[in-house]
Amino acid sequence: MWPERDPTRRDFIATSGVALGMSVAGCATGDDAAGETETPSGAAPGGTEATPEGTDAGRENELPTATAQERPLVHIPAHQDGMRMVGMTEVGPYMVAMSYTLPHDFWVLAGQEKSYVRINDGQGLHLMATVWDPEYNQRIPLGSPPVEVRDAASGDSVAEKSLWPMLSQQMGPHFGDNVAFPDEGEYTVQLSFDPVSARQLGEYRGRFTDSVDAEFDLLFRTDITNNIRERFVDEAGQAGALEPMETNMKPNGSLPEVRALPGDHGGIVDGGAAKFVVQVLRKTPAGIDSSGPYLAVSARTPYNQYPLPFMGLRATVSSAGEEVREPLKAAIHPELGYHYGAPFPAIAMGDEVTLEVGAPPQIARHRGYQTAFLEFDDMTLTLGEQ
Repeated sequence: MWPERDPTRRDFIATSGVALGMSVAGCATGDDAAGETETPSGAAPGGTEATPEGTDAGRENELPTATAQERPLVHIPAHQDGMRMVGMTEVGPYMVAMSYTLPHDFWVLAGQEKSYVRINDGQGLHLMATVWDPEYNQRIPLGSPPVEVRDAASGDSVAEKSLWPMLSQQMGPHFGDNVAFPDEGEYTVQLSFDPVSARQLGEYRGRFTDSVDAEFDLLFRTDITNNIRERFVDEAGQAGALEPMETNMKPNGSLPEVRALPGDHGGIVDGGAAKFVVQVLRKTPAGIDSSGPYLAVSARTPYNQYPLPFMGLRATVSSAGEEVREPLKAAIHPELGYHYGAPFPAIAMGDEVTLEVGAPPQIARHRGYQTAFLEFDDMTLTLGEQ
């Protein structure tokens, strides 16, 4: 395994509003909640409990859809909930949007271990934050940002936690968790973001190096949350994914199309239900002390092309009878987006590249992704043959 640091929760990455025509995949209970042991965990406080996989919790709430054994790794979930926007603000180099939906269950990873996070009793919301660079419209990975919810009148803190980096079929990569509210009323939500830990390349070099805070006003009322739309999905359990949400306020989180990526296209290999797009840049981008070629691997979901962050990845390049093996480090670049890359002494079309995954993407998954991106065989391709 080659993660850059221990996959603790904080290192996994490194309010009232106008109802919008959007929905979020998932539901409070369902087919995949069956077979989970409910053991409370401090890793998911305040409205959720993380539990290791394996027993009968939630079986009474199964939804009518395909069984886990029959379902493709990436599949259409059985249920969608609507979403309400809290607000959007610009802080430092980022645009930050906050929204919420009904409480959701989800799955989290710690290394190779997957745990199910159930919904606790009580009144609450699933808070979600999305962060992007407004100049290049790229979502930005920012670890596991702390959030504090305060009573707007008294200033008293009612919840403090770190949001999980998450992946859902309609929200794409975002940060979220369930948060319990003691009463109806007005609240202040403050988010704190650390500097980006991934390499910052090209025009991104040195851009995301400061810590910033974002604050939103949120009105929690049960009549508003009770009117969030819900619907069942007829195609539940089939291979595929729900479409990204349509909104002009932020990018949908998809990575650039392959034809738009810089460099020479080396090919695409599949593994663990993910797609690995391989690019070769003849010169290493600014931000790395090297003048040689650069191997960039864009690990993404099928269908919606979302990035799969916080993965341990290594590449072996066989060139002119020589083999060179290097860890591919997480990086962000205005044109490549989030990817894994490293400079090599020599890379050319026709060379053989083998990719090895040492740790699966350390990102929480909403329904439709919970069984995917977990186990990977080594993947080999000959550059330029596709």
